[in-house]
This record gives sequence, C-alpha cells and structure tokens, in this order.
Amino acid sequence: MEERITKTEKNLFLSFIVPVYNVEKYLRDCLDSLLTQNVEQGEYEIICVNDGSKDGSLAILREYEKEYKNVRVIDKENGGVSSARNVGLKEACGEYVWFVDSDDMLYKNVVSLFYKEAKKVEADVFIGNYSRISEETKGNENFFIDNSEIKSNPTIKTTMSIDENGRKMNAVWAGIFLRDFLLKNNLYMNEKMSAQEDTLFYYEFEQKSKKIYKWEVPCYLYRQRTTSVMHVHDEKRNKQYYLAMVEMLRVYQEYKANGNYLDLSVLEHKIHHSKQNIATCLASITDKKYIKEQLKWLKTQKIYPYKFRKDALRGEGSLLKKLLVYLMPLKLFFWLYHWI
Repeated sequence: MEERITKTEKNLFLSFIVPVYNVEKYLRDCLDSLLTQNVEQGEYEIICVNDGSKDGSLAILREYEKEYKNVRVIDKENGGVSSARNVGLKEACGEYVWFVDSDDMLYKNVVSLFYKEAKKVEADVFIGNYSRISEETKGNENFFIDNSEIKSNPTIKTTMSIDENGRKMNAVWAGIFLRDFLLKNNLYMNEKMSAQEDTLFYYEFEQKSKKIYKWEVPCYLYRQRTTSVMHVHDEKRNKQYYLAMVEMLRVYQEYKANGNYLDLSVLEHKIHHSKQNIATCLASITDKKYIKEQLKWLKTQKIYPYKFRKDALRGEGSLLKKLLVYLMPLKLFFWLYHWI
C-alpha cells in the first residue's frame, strides 16, 4: 500500500470534510462519489469525522480508510455537525475545503470543474448549485456535469444560488472554500447551533469576503430524507431549533453593537427575522411551562414582543400561517399558533 496522505502533505488542491452520524445506508454512495471524480486522488483528501455514530458507519469508514490512501478517519464523541465540520477544517491540508454531508453525493466530473475555475480566478469561495434527490436514489445513477455547459457568473452581491424550484439556498455544502481564508478570519461553524448554522456562517463569511464566485449549474446532490435531523421535528428538536435561533440573534446583535457590518439594513432584517423565528420555534414546543418561562426571559431581553413587519406575509406556507406569523407579536396569536 502507498504511503498515506498526512496533515503535513503539500500541494493538495482539495480537502473533502465529511461529518458522519448514523448513515450506514448512504455512506458508501457518498464516498464512492468522491473517489470516482475525474482528478487524480493525489490531488485531494477525504477527511471523515465520525461524530459518535451508533450504527455501522465507523466500520465502513475504516474499510475505506484501509483501501484508499487519501481517506482519513477521525473518530470523536458526538458533538453535532458543526463540531464535526470544525474538527475536519482544523485537520485539513488542501488549498480548498468542501463540506459534504455523508448522505449526499456529488455529480460526476464536478471536481475538475472547480479545479479548472480555481486555476483561472482568485476567489475565497466557488459556489455551485444543487439538485434534490429522493431518499432511495442510488449512487450508480448517472449524474454527470458537462463542463462545456458552464457559464461563469462572478459576483460580490450574494453567495445564494437558486435551485431548480426557484428557492434561494445558502448551504455550506454548495461549493469549495479557500481554507487559509477561513482560518485567518476565524470562520468556523457555531457549535452552539444545531440548526441554521449554514445561514449564520454565510453571513459571517460575506462580511469578510469580496471574492465570491458562483454559477447556477448544479454540482451537488442533496438527499431529502424523512428521517434526517433536518426533517424530524420532535420536542427535543424543536427546543434545539429555538436555542439555535436565540444564538443566531445574539451573534447578529453583537455585530450591530460593534458596528461590524457592511449593510445595516440587511443586518436589521436578519435581526428581525431571527426574532420572528425565535417566536415561531418557541410556539412550536409543546411544553407550556418551558414556553412561559422563555417568554418571560425574552421580554427581559427585549426580544419579544417585536415590531410588526409585512415581510412575514411573503414566502411559502398557507395564508393562515403567514397571517399568524405576522401577528405573532400579539400574545393571543402566539398562543393561537401554538394551539394550531
């Protein structure tokens, strides 16, 4: 067996960072999609961070680590996806990093696309788009990128692409980030957040970078799983969402207090939207005692009630739900949202 790539290895183009937690059913498809790209394996490494999996995921990772010299496995206690990504980022040695979720896949031929663009253009991030795939989609299906279709679209306005359904997205797995830029600017995932950490990460990234490069061609295959952490909303998860929104608001308010922002109107919109999310997340919890305690605390922090904003009436969802969200600053409608 050839000598394994280590942290001191030089001249790697890319480090894949793959947080892994209880995904044995999908893990091989994910890793195979990384290992069958049309660039030499000596150009990239795959850092798999096992975040305390309780199924057979670690055994699969060890199998791949044994077979492929550019696969490294880090086994740690469960700390959440943000913690796992941060561990991988600290261990990475590629010029760029790509955060790939372990139940997702890449299009074939996509790494060479990023490689070609990165050699032509200086940027802190190269963002592509993505396609949704079903829970049962197999890795041997033909998802292929034709590089001749790519139309580059450099921009400093936003990193958010539009998916095939016309929805805005800002997922951290959408492309490759310049590793040194992240490290020098202390741009890590917020480990206090177990939801929407991507949203906060992109905001913080955009405060530092003016070299953002993107195109609308899909490069990433996002698997929609009904059993994934993102789609399960039990009592525990609802409380985690609520606390994550509280943390996001704290960070935004800190940026405002320090005068550390590029556009005050954008930041104030995010602050208001965070307050709105805090209220809706809290109203989704069933524990009434917990809700009452938190409402009192939110009032002392001047988080709730908050000012009405008509933008609550836009977006997805039924008219009734949007109207309730708009009226959420009134306690009667807060509790009506909770009961419904």
